[in-house]
Amino acid sequence: MTKKILKSKYGNKDKIIQAHLDYLENLTPIIDLSPSALNESYIDCNRRLQALDALREKTQSYGRILAPKILRAFPHEICRNWVVYAKRENLAESDITKLMKFLSEEVEGTITANNIKSSLVPRYPIKSSLENFNVHSRPISKDKKNFNFLPFL
Repeated sequence: MTKKILKSKYGNKDKIIQAHLDYLENLTPIIDLSPSALNESYIDCNRRLQALDALREKTQSYGRILAPKILRAFPHEICRNWVVYAKRENLAESDITKLMKFLSEEVEGTITANNIKSSLVPRYPIKSSLENFNVHSRPISKDKKNFNFLPFL
């Protein structure tokens, strides 16, 4: 019975291919522009394309449909960079293989830049100017009574 269920669910190659294509066609745009969100989206897209390749499906033939859909999931800046790069290198904007290589480099660059920026942040937070102004003042101890000094009375 288990074998029947698996065969009915996963036995139809066309259904599997269509499921991967549907996923790629309906990608939701990245809302959180963090490096990890970019990386997750890239990994999801790449995993689906690799699955299609493993099923001997020619992903390049879907380039005109999938490339814009994949790009829409990424931030505007990355889309713009792809168009400029494709024109400069005289590539078809629908070349899925080149697009995924480009996205890989963009995501890796974003992660590296984020790591560099976070390593430049000091371990000890910079004090505000008010905190720096009272550097030598002593904290009020709770043991002593606090008398208010009113010099203008």
